[in-house]
Amino acid sequence: MKKLICALLLALVAALCTAALADGLVLTEAVMIYEDYDGYHAEQTLDEETDLTELQWILQRAAKNPAKIEGNTMNSTLLCMLTNGSIYDFAIATDGSAIITDMTTDKTYAMESGDLERFWELFDVIRQGMGYDASTVMGW
Repeated sequence: MKKLICALLLALVAALCTAALADGLVLTEAVMIYEDYDGYHAEQTLDEETDLTELQWILQRAAKNPAKIEGNTMNSTLLCMLTNGSIYDFAIATDGSAIITDMTTDKTYAMESGDLERFWELFDVIRQGMGYDASTVMGW
């Protein structure tokens, strides 16, 4: 029964994704790279269809909310690969703000409320070490 419910939910997500993305382009992979001033470096790749669909919706909603950078710390790069082979490069704020900048167009956007938390749940490996002073964490 659980397998049937999961299969139906996945079919529903795929159908919604198809309806929402009229241009036919979808994310095939997303790679986030983080490096801070303490030398902490982390990389995380998303390649599960449901995660990529959710990330794409988050980015599409953010694109409707123009914003300005106001001294935000932008230590993460998000590379999004699409079905047509295009790669989009985003800078992601790592200071707790919902700011994201499209490096291709140099336009900055704000993620909608609720999307920021879900975004960092998707990129949990990056979030784990983000913003910590290495000397405090490691006891140096």
